[in-house]
Amino acid sequence: MNPEVSVIIPTYNSEEFIEQALVSVLNQSYCHLEVILVDDASTDLSVKIARSFQDSRLKIIENNRNRGVSHSRNCGIREAKGKWIALLDSDDWYAPQRIEKLLTLAEARNADLVADDLFLVNDGEQQCWSTLLSESSYRQSSPISMIDAVKFAMSDRLLAINAPRNWSLGYIKPLIRRDFLLKNGILYDETVNVGEDFILYLECLRHQAKFYLLAQPYYHYRTRVSSLSTRKPTEYLFQSCEITASFINREMGSPAESPLLQVLSQNLMIFQKRLEYHRLIEKIKQKKLIAAIKHLLNHPYILADLRTKSMMILKNRLRTIIRIQSTAKKVSAHCEISTYRSSDHTEEKNSCKPLPDKHHFGLS
Repeated sequence: MNPEVSVIIPTYNSEEFIEQALVSVLNQSYCHLEVILVDDASTDLSVKIARSFQDSRLKIIENNRNRGVSHSRNCGIREAKGKWIALLDSDDWYAPQRIEKLLTLAEARNADLVADDLFLVNDGEQQCWSTLLSESSYRQSSPISMIDAVKFAMSDRLLAINAPRNWSLGYIKPLIRRDFLLKNGILYDETVNVGEDFILYLECLRHQAKFYLLAQPYYHYRTRVSSLSTRKPTEYLFQSCEITASFINREMGSPAESPLLQVLSQNLMIFQKRLEYHRLIEKIKQKKLIAAIKHLLNHPYILADLRTKSMMILKNRLRTIIRIQSTAKKVSAHCEISTYRSSDHTEEKNSCKPLPDKHHFGLS
């Protein structure tokens, strides 16, 4: 009997995390699943740790050379026997009832994709500091919402230069109906190394996938300095421009008033402007002042972002200085009070006279 769900875990040098990831899947409340771990030529103990699990539901595939996360996921999809494809990064983990909860929703709504919110967890910690939907520009007003291509693309839009990071819906990890992928010939784009999830999800939505999002989080998403989700701004933004432009080209056959085409065009313009800003910052950091001046002259609109960012940095530094000075004053005042009390206590001690002998009062 084939499993209902195939959980695909691409891994590369994840010895520190792979055990927790595997345990979280194999201990799911829903047990009719298989786990396909695709190792991308790790040089650490990732495979050895995975092989230590004595569970027939676990299958391990080893790439003969490093091919990238998209290639590994595609290998998993091709090997999968389940009706549903579930995604898990090797440094993340599931809550115990995640698959059960998502399957229930998927079957009830006849969905093609179904996802939940994410717990956001800092590296080295187990407790979340927030959730994706709390940190995203996308606002969900009901426990379950349907995501279309326009909403999805809008969630990827950059906010103002001085705003907190926007967490795009491209970070979520849905269950995907395998037949939907096969029918539409959709796989991960192996030519990119950033935004690969976003590309696959948006391509599904362009093919009219029914995509439901559950506001409750059951996926623990860990951010690491060395993770694939952490990029130099110029690298990330350049590839974001390329990805967005490629979708614009695909949408060119749509009517001119296509809402998705309009959103993508606006996103591209914002990505391009932010890319030029960070290129300027790189030149300044490299002390290439003449090149920086030329770049600013060629892209004068950057000046507004530069001014906004500079003011934000200045305000933050002033707040830090004020906080340090305030703390120093409190510490100084506390020390003065302590010294005064200590001195006062010494004076009292020195001025104390011995009590009269009890015989003096006739108490013997």
